[in-house]
Amino acid sequence: MAIEDPIPPALLLVRDFVNTVEWQIDNDSWQDPSDLAGWCTNKLGWQGHDLNADDLDLAKRLREGLRSVLLMHAGHYPFAKPLEELNDALRRLPLRMSFDDGGAFSLSAAGASGIAPALTPVLSAVEAARADGNWTRLKACSRDTCRWAYWDNSRNQSGRWCSMAGCGNYIKMRRRNGYDVEAGEDTIAVSGTRVPTMVDVAGLAGVSIKTVSNVVTGSVNVAEATRSRVTAAIEELDYRPNLAARALAAGRPRKTTSSEH
Repeated sequence: MAIEDPIPPALLLVRDFVNTVEWQIDNDSWQDPSDLAGWCTNKLGWQGHDLNADDLDLAKRLREGLRSVLLMHAGHYPFAKPLEELNDALRRLPLRMSFDDGGAFSLSAAGASGIAPALTPVLSAVEAARADGNWTRLKACSRDTCRWAYWDNSRNQSGRWCSMAGCGNYIKMRRRNGYDVEAGEDTIAVSGTRVPTMVDVAGLAGVSIKTVSNVVTGSVNVAEATRSRVTAAIEELDYRPNLAARALAAGRPRKTTSSEH
C-alpha cells in the first residue's frame, strides 16, 4: 500500500485560509470583520481585534487572488482581475523582509495595525512552500462550482479534483451518461476562452453568489455600495448572465452532489 505524502504545515495553513469560503454551498466564514478577527485569533494566534470593513475587503481579495493562483497550478486559465487585486492587496500590506544569522527568510509587520500582522503568517507560509518546492502542489478543484483548495497527493501530481469520489466522479458520470454539463457545473477551462460565472463575480466583489444573483435579476433590493461592487466586477469580467443564474434566482435547485472535502 502506498504511503500518502502528507500536506506540509505551511500549505495546510494556506489551504485553510483559501477554504474559509465554500463556493459549493455559497457559505463564507467571513461575513463581517469580527468573523475575520475570530478566524485569525483561532487559527493564527493573533491577539488584535481592531479590524474593519477595509481589512475584511483586503483579506477577501488576498484569498480569491490566491485561489486564482491555485487554479493556475491545476493548469487553468486565470482571469487578470483577481491577480491584479491580489497584487494590489500585497502592495497595501506594510511587510518587511529579513534574514536571520542562519540565512532563513522571514516576513514581519512590526508596528503595523489592522490586518497586516494577522496575514503575515499566511504569506510567510506561501514563501516557505515556494522555497521547498511544494507550492505548485496546492491546487483548486476543477469543478467550477467547487474550487476548493486541496493538496495534490497524486503520484504524478496531475490531480484535478478536491475529491475523486466527489467532484471528479460527478463530472465524469454526467459526461458518461450523455448529459450536457450545465453552466457552473463544468470544469474550469484551460484555454483563454473561459467564460466567467457568478462564482467569479462573487469572488471578485467579495459577496455571496446569491447577492450577485439578486443584483443581476433585480428581484431583491441590494444596498447601493454592494450593488456598485457587483456591477464593477461584472463589467471587469465581462460577465453575461445565463440560464443558471436565472434558475438560481427563481429558487430552482441545482443538480449537485456532495463532494468530500
